[in-house]
Amino acid sequence: MANRYHSINEIMGSPLFNEITALPKKAPKVQYDREIERFLEIVDFVKEHGHEPQKNPTDLAERKLASRLTGIRKDPERIEYLKCYDEIGLLEKKQNEIKVPKISSVEDILKRGSSELLGEDLSNNPAYTIFDTSSLQKVTTMPDYVAKRKKMKDFSRFEELFKKCHRELTEGKRKIVPFKNEQDIQSNTFFVLKGVLLYVEEVGERKKLKGKTNARLHCIFENGTESDMLLRSLSAELYKHGRRVTDNEETLLDNIRENDVSTGFIYVLKSLSTDPQISSIKDLYKIGFTTDSVQNRIRNAENESTYLYAPVEIVAIYEVFNMNASKFETAIHHALSNYNLDVSILGPNGKMLVPKEWFVVPLSELQEVIDKIVMMVNLYD
Repeated sequence: MANRYHSINEIMGSPLFNEITALPKKAPKVQYDREIERFLEIVDFVKEHGHEPQKNPTDLAERKLASRLTGIRKDPERIEYLKCYDEIGLLEKKQNEIKVPKISSVEDILKRGSSELLGEDLSNNPAYTIFDTSSLQKVTTMPDYVAKRKKMKDFSRFEELFKKCHRELTEGKRKIVPFKNEQDIQSNTFFVLKGVLLYVEEVGERKKLKGKTNARLHCIFENGTESDMLLRSLSAELYKHGRRVTDNEETLLDNIRENDVSTGFIYVLKSLSTDPQISSIKDLYKIGFTTDSVQNRIRNAENESTYLYAPVEIVAIYEVFNMNASKFETAIHHALSNYNLDVSILGPNGKMLVPKEWFVVPLSELQEVIDKIVMMVNLYD
């Protein structure tokens, strides 16, 4: 096996990662992009009515579309993102700028009327409406305290908690799902923020400030840092860059969704060989894959070179759902390539055997590799 990738990061950026998840599903996922859908509503309106939406005082729906179009036209990034969906040239047109003298007296207001003052006509320059605040002095209020991440002194007492969460994700007892609600942020809950596992240990007293509820949190990150950010700050970050980790539900394994597909088993074995060359090696494990039961696969281990012509003991079995189990096995082998067993063994047939798929690695490190690959697959699924 050619060891082209030697770390989780290399695997995630490689074609192999795409192959792991390249499994036909019973029901393809429908991609929904709210920004595109909202713009296409405007396009449909123009096609139906023959004109751009106006800020019609009697039609709230049309007013909303008009405001939305104005907002898009002011944002170059949104224009660039949406222009391939602009089949009628809405984003190519430039708004006509009508030079209107600034309103500086009650007499000006009475002359020009409320429609112009309120900026009802989209062709008018919005800078001359009562909503124009460009001439006002901007007041910036800085918060009294800004939460920052810092290295956690006693992170060791939480380390096992993160490992347990990874393990439960691998076993299917937890799932990684989209973050949808601020109310999901409770004490003793897990999230993934920008690819890093996050544990909310505590949610402080909830207080209302300016009509909105907020609370100080104690957040612990998998990388050994902590933060006491506010609930609303974490929520905003999770909406943009995060996902939620479901609670541990033992019943998930017994209630696989109808469209889940079991694609095989990844197994970890320990050799029971009496050959001193093998039995003397500590932390020696074989990682393999089968679509049959693992018990059936190893039934004839004593007569097979892949099992070193010796019986084996099952250490762990992982049933794989919704991804290419064979490629998953390959990814694990690549990630552990630096731990490959490097010995030649004389087999019963008198031929030299160079074992494959055997690794000298602590079981905890092997588990971490499997957990991380599973978590990344869940994130990008």
